[in-house]
Amino acid sequence: MTEKYDPDAEKAYTDEKQIGETIDLVEEEEPENSKVEAVRLAIPLTDDPSMPVITFRFWVLSFIFSAIGAVIMQYYYFRATTGTYSIYFVNLVSYGLGVLMARYLPTRSVTIGSYSLSLNPGPFNIKEHALIGIAVSTAANSAYAIDILAATDLMLHYRIGAAGSLILILTTQCLGYGMAGSLRKYLVYPAEMVWWSNLVQIVFYNALHGTEKFGKQKMVRGWSYMQFFWIVAGITFVYEFLPQFLGPLFLYFDWVCWINPFNRDVWALFGSLEGGGALSFSFDWTAIGGSTLYYPFYSQMAYYGGVIFNYWIILPILWLTNSMSIRDFPLVLTSHLFHKDGTPFNVVPVLNPDYSLNETLYEEGEPAVMTPMYALAFMVGFIGLAACVSHIICFHGRDLIKTWRSVANDKDTDIHVKMMSIYPEVPQIWYAIFYIIMLALSIFVCEEYKLQLPWWGVILAAAIGWIMSLPICAMQAITGFSPGLNIITELICGYMLPGKPLANMTFKCYGYMAMYQCQNFLQDLKLGVYMKIPPRSMFIAQFWGTVVGGILNYYTMLVIIDVHRAYLDGTDQDPNGLWTGVSTQIYWGSALIYGALGPRRMFSSDGPYGFVFWGFLIGFILPVIQWGLSKKYPSVQWEKFNVTVITIGMSAYVGGYVNGVLFSVICVFIFGFYLFRYRKAWWTKYTFILAVALDTGAAFTGLILFLFFSGGISPSIQVAAPSWWANYVTPDGDNGPYLDVDRCGASGNWTSGLSGYGISS
Repeated sequence: MTEKYDPDAEKAYTDEKQIGETIDLVEEEEPENSKVEAVRLAIPLTDDPSMPVITFRFWVLSFIFSAIGAVIMQYYYFRATTGTYSIYFVNLVSYGLGVLMARYLPTRSVTIGSYSLSLNPGPFNIKEHALIGIAVSTAANSAYAIDILAATDLMLHYRIGAAGSLILILTTQCLGYGMAGSLRKYLVYPAEMVWWSNLVQIVFYNALHGTEKFGKQKMVRGWSYMQFFWIVAGITFVYEFLPQFLGPLFLYFDWVCWINPFNRDVWALFGSLEGGGALSFSFDWTAIGGSTLYYPFYSQMAYYGGVIFNYWIILPILWLTNSMSIRDFPLVLTSHLFHKDGTPFNVVPVLNPDYSLNETLYEEGEPAVMTPMYALAFMVGFIGLAACVSHIICFHGRDLIKTWRSVANDKDTDIHVKMMSIYPEVPQIWYAIFYIIMLALSIFVCEEYKLQLPWWGVILAAAIGWIMSLPICAMQAITGFSPGLNIITELICGYMLPGKPLANMTFKCYGYMAMYQCQNFLQDLKLGVYMKIPPRSMFIAQFWGTVVGGILNYYTMLVIIDVHRAYLDGTDQDPNGLWTGVSTQIYWGSALIYGALGPRRMFSSDGPYGFVFWGFLIGFILPVIQWGLSKKYPSVQWEKFNVTVITIGMSAYVGGYVNGVLFSVICVFIFGFYLFRYRKAWWTKYTFILAVALDTGAAFTGLILFLFFSGGISPSIQVAAPSWWANYVTPDGDNGPYLDVDRCGASGNWTSGLSGYGISS
């Protein structure tokens, strides 16, 4: 069955609203079109059920790119700035290889038992290609369980065995899979559940395969879609060697610090490393990202508004007034704990052999305290989580319930879901059995490998994931942003199992990841609907990618820790500021606060951080107030001031490294506001493919640097960047006048490095 898109129907829709405002529940004039404007612009209404999907090419290419992606993302996990393994890079290269395989592979079949598979079933098609990307997307991440394994290895010098580690990774990654299957009817099938990041991928797939108007579209200078892509991606690839390798100064371009580089106040407010990063530039595209070009304008402004409000306004106020003794701490933004005099707190000496807290030893010493900004991050997290539930209920509850009832009764079905009805659905029992098996293995690994979490704790963590997945995933599908469950899960476990940091990390991992992986799987399921991929093929591809990715994550982690342990555990500092282990440190810091020390001790009502629990009440109330104002002043779109998205921005840089904000905001205004509103034709034609090209070029640079410059293939082939003024070290081997990566004296030495440069303190 092939349904052709009617271009005349598209013209019937107005272009007055912004992209984020396109979820319109008013009945459409033409029922055979999506309710969402961006979906109408990006996704053609065509399908060819005869296309083979699970092919020999799928197995080979998905394994290759899943393995590479898992290694790359694990590499980025330990770095100061988190890059991306661009799915567009995967789509591009897998397309070329798929076409070559279709041209040269023999057509004979390989038979294993009763299963027969043709080596070459015909031309490399768009569904087969998309399924490779979906498998890779489930693999190309750093598994959240790596946080547990890395923290115990680096901070406690305890390495869990390979079998236990792999079961832990597999179960935490797959528990949300069964949940996604149960929720797909409510969070995938309705047209209102857009899942924004899928749209740009679909444009790229259609551009590569030359479908419909994408194959005939002409760009600037008469270039085709793919010529435009290649040129932009190539330029980006070459350019990205500058900020990512040759001159990291351009990654942290803290120009304000140059005015007075050894002033601690300037560093605290304007430095990107553990400072507020106000007015800082970043010329690295990975710090900006292609999503700034096409995500909903109102969502992005709420997000970056939160960043600016927290780090450029609240932080300076706290610092200049020395609120909560913020000046006594050596770092402004960090997840580390300290004593009251600012010296680092070391938890290891006050732990029992089973890693629980020895309360007697702890009480005999100085108590642990956290930096004010880190304490504020917990309150902000509570606000965001509560506001997510409240916002969904107030602004979308009635409409979503109506939509979900229609979907459940197969009424008012989205056109893309209608087109999927010819394919056999995955039985619900498949997901149920899969979920039960993963839950049983989760209990086994926690009990067998002494992770301090009892069987009932695993069940409770999974239940929390179930309860919170509906509002959080709905928020992600509608706005492109959503809060996490990490804070609420560690809080519950801290009260439930105080003094047990391993239990806290494990409980958080299972509770949070059940929801997070459910969210990822739902997003991929929506992509499958948009691309008309048979549901059972989706089931196989998602599980395959998860297994491959988890195994490679684990072994990559071992290699990186063995090579860079001193930088990652904080005993030494990487002079280039690249290997920091900040993600592990944040995870471990939370485990100490909620697990080893416990929330009763850290957040007592009469203690310095008792205010954080007010976040729950504030989060619930603010959307209700907005909803009330929307009834009184309906001309103002109050729901666009999304409290949850604002708090996500406020807590985005809890460990430091606030960079890329200014250029990101500029991109959002240019593309999301000006071009979309006043140059709609240009925006429609160029935005998606431009975002793809920029992300792909930058990601490919990161891949080459990892494999051939940073010891990715072998530590023996690491290449050092040349010494020059943009790489912190002068040709004579001495530090430049600004001491550190951000040119702001963040090493803590506020007087040295001045001689010979004509600079005085």
